[in-house]
Amino acid sequence: MSSFFTVPASQRKRKREDRAAAPATKKRDVNAKNDVAGGRRAREREESISGSDLDENEDEIASLESGEESASDSDEGETAADRRLKLAERYLENVREDVEDGVGFDAAEIDRDLIAERLKEDVDEFKGRSFRQIASKLSFSAPSHSFFRSDTQSTTSIAVHAPYVYTVSKDKTLVKWELAPPSAPATAETNGSSTRPPRPARKKPRRVRYARGVRKIAETGEESGHTGSILSVAVSPSGKFVATGGADNRLVIWDAETLTPTKTFTQHRDSVSSLAFARQISTMSSGEQLFSGSYDRTLKTWSISGAGHAYVETLFGHQDHVTSVAAMSIDQCVSVGARDRTARLWKVVDESQLVFRGGASRSASYIESNIDCVAPLPPNHFVTGSDSGSISLWSVHKKKPLYTIPLAHGLDPMPPLDELSPEADKETAARNARHMRRLPRWITALTTLPGTDVVLSGSWDGWIRAWRISDDKRTIIPLGPIGIRSLSQSIPDTPSKQLNNALALDTTPHPDDMEVEQKSEEVTQEPQPLIKGVVNDIAVFERRPEAITATSTKSSNKSQTNPETEPRGLCIVAAIGKEHRLARWKCYANNYAEGNAPDGRNGAVVFEVPFTSTDAAAEADV
Repeated sequence: MSSFFTVPASQRKRKREDRAAAPATKKRDVNAKNDVAGGRRAREREESISGSDLDENEDEIASLESGEESASDSDEGETAADRRLKLAERYLENVREDVEDGVGFDAAEIDRDLIAERLKEDVDEFKGRSFRQIASKLSFSAPSHSFFRSDTQSTTSIAVHAPYVYTVSKDKTLVKWELAPPSAPATAETNGSSTRPPRPARKKPRRVRYARGVRKIAETGEESGHTGSILSVAVSPSGKFVATGGADNRLVIWDAETLTPTKTFTQHRDSVSSLAFARQISTMSSGEQLFSGSYDRTLKTWSISGAGHAYVETLFGHQDHVTSVAAMSIDQCVSVGARDRTARLWKVVDESQLVFRGGASRSASYIESNIDCVAPLPPNHFVTGSDSGSISLWSVHKKKPLYTIPLAHGLDPMPPLDELSPEADKETAARNARHMRRLPRWITALTTLPGTDVVLSGSWDGWIRAWRISDDKRTIIPLGPIGIRSLSQSIPDTPSKQLNNALALDTTPHPDDMEVEQKSEEVTQEPQPLIKGVVNDIAVFERRPEAITATSTKSSNKSQTNPETEPRGLCIVAAIGKEHRLARWKCYANNYAEGNAPDGRNGAVVFEVPFTSTDAAAEADV
């Protein structure tokens, strides 16, 4: 059987183009010849009419066809990055043509384009690449401070979302506070002929909400909350949710507005010791990302949103308790594992981890046994604190620390002889204790201000100490304790002098460091510490005009202050307790500190650190 495909090509019949467009007719024998002749005459007439136009528009039609073909070819498979690259090349070509034509175009003017700079700043801030040098412009020696507390036990952790502060304690209590606006210069009020003295500004935070123990969820009637000590707290970037973790193995999500529990997770098998929210809200997921570290040696990721809270993934790798976790960016966090002496950078999407090992320095006078604290410096650096009193700066590109400050908070005084030896004879007790050394003060709290060079640390010596990251992010420079004049203002910045600054408050010199001994002789009177207790946690945020305006409008009803005249700087809030947040192995009562109140206190303290000048503040805001 023959078909169209089996017949030779010479015998195949094809339709003519003029017949394909002609309408079908039933009278083939009558009108077929007339249709063919009429179609031929019509085609000749159209060609004669449009012949002159083809010569004139031939170039234009060709260019349009080529443009459409190139556009269609470029649209197929072209991404947004390719289109941006094409627009940038076209823009540079136009600039080059303007310069060649002699119009005059300054390249420096392009670099100073405000729109381009603003877009670059937004991208850098979102990705954590911005690094502003503001530590040297802050007046850490003269901050205003105020203590505040509720009727609770040792405050274990603290979190800030301006203008609110959240504190948790060992008696299962969560408290929400409202920060007072930074105090401006007071002006006298005039009422007719009389002049009233200026009213003192409120310094202490005001308690807004209070939650304790287990509560029932109104929608479901289920009991939610903590049955044991609360060890950690974190607030979401949007300020809508508060997460708390406790010694009862529970992770509780609270509504930040009303402090009502919305969800209780029990996936962890041991105490939840640390919590951290990612600073940015991911556009790829429906919620805010939360990281949790536990004594069960695991980390877990969670998705927190108004539609619902969900468990996402578990990260394994640490060989001991995860005592601290900090978010670097979306899907990235860094954690420390206490006695395994490692810090680990977790990449959740890649399902990988980078291990950084500490405690291997043989030249250190005190061996590092635990790494307990970690603070991020995104995108590629972080800081750790250990039980040897050292603070180390790390880079994700190097397995060893870039720089280490030993004995950052000094050494504890030597205990009395009756506690060192059971011998009744003092000479025998002194002879038995002659080889004992003073113990370093552990780093109990550590935090950074992301995007800047500010690092803050705490211990039980009564001071919060400020540090500065160098311009090349390779060294840590001490700035002194907050609240007293920094010794680095009068001493050249050398490594030996940095060690002197770190140990300047020790009355008894270390026998192995002669420079520290000479420096301690120069300090005639030791200033009294501002904090009576163990610094369990530190939170910090930058005072910006928006935050000042929002706080001032909520706090003052009668008098409205101009936000431009408000002092700008940092707001530092620290959690203080008589005991360490994780256990009772270290209490403030047994640190042998000299003073009228060695028992310490429970609560928190807030510091308002201003800039040294308005010019420095303006530079920091740019």
